[in-house]
Amino acid sequence: MPYLGQEAGLAAFMNRRSAKAPSYIKVTFDTPAALADEAAGLLVSRGALGCAVEKMRRPGARPGKSVTLCAYFHRLSASGYRALHAALARAGMLARDGAGAGPQRLVDPGWASAWKERFEPLKVGRRILIVPPWNRAETPGRISLVIEPGQGFGTGHHPTTRGALRVLEELCARREFRRALDVGTGSGILALAMYRMGIRSIRAVDVDRTALDNARENARLNRLEGRVHFSATPVSRLKSRFDLVVANILGSTLIEIAPALKRLVAEDGCLVLGGILNREADSVATAYAPELRVVKRRTERGWTTTVLER
Repeated sequence: MPYLGQEAGLAAFMNRRSAKAPSYIKVTFDTPAALADEAAGLLVSRGALGCAVEKMRRPGARPGKSVTLCAYFHRLSASGYRALHAALARAGMLARDGAGAGPQRLVDPGWASAWKERFEPLKVGRRILIVPPWNRAETPGRISLVIEPGQGFGTGHHPTTRGALRVLEELCARREFRRALDVGTGSGILALAMYRMGIRSIRAVDVDRTALDNARENARLNRLEGRVHFSATPVSRLKSRFDLVVANILGSTLIEIAPALKRLVAEDGCLVLGGILNREADSVATAYAPELRVVKRRTERGWTTTVLER
């Protein structure tokens, strides 16, 4: 699983700190076992540095109905914890009453060096190779994207990011796009991939300034400083129209911002939506109708990536 047991985001932060053992905040939630990965994705999208399941079941043991999901943060208040609990409850991702432990401060158990072993070069689709800065591997015929695991969502390991990358690869191979927009850019991986696939005018926005810092650092690592315009401009304030718009966020957020996104898609444009649980796919598509129609859906491990056109 891409998030569970993967402390990379947390350790990436630790690796940038001083030699002193850093501390972080741990919170836990009881979640249905089948939804643990999705719950982890939601927590990471709301600032968790990493997630892990407590006491993973032994090989061959019968799966339980629920698991205890641990999430780790640099800082988190009691009110922030309550907001996370409410978000999981609204998404139906809490087991029983979802009882768990509130914020607990812990000291780094040694992840600051061990986490790098988890990140090896990752092939996505036919053309993309995602590599960490400390292992800049190259494969003939593939586009290498250097991504520093950080607090910005998107290393390519989660099905939502992989799904979006595969769809973008297919679209860019089929037609030429002049202007693209990446909404909720996170690590910047989708925006940087679109540039590498030939789109030369790209805007990428995110309300999280920490994510934007991570995205700009990834642009630097790929020698693409200034090639992608990153900003914290809210979607509602964007004026231009784009022939390709991608938003890999969460289903509920995609429904909320549907009026703004529909307005930003050019007359002959495409809209790629990711971060959608399979059970949310129809509701999300309905929010964009009748202006935009679904032309393709790709599913992976419970997540759907949808392509819409005018």
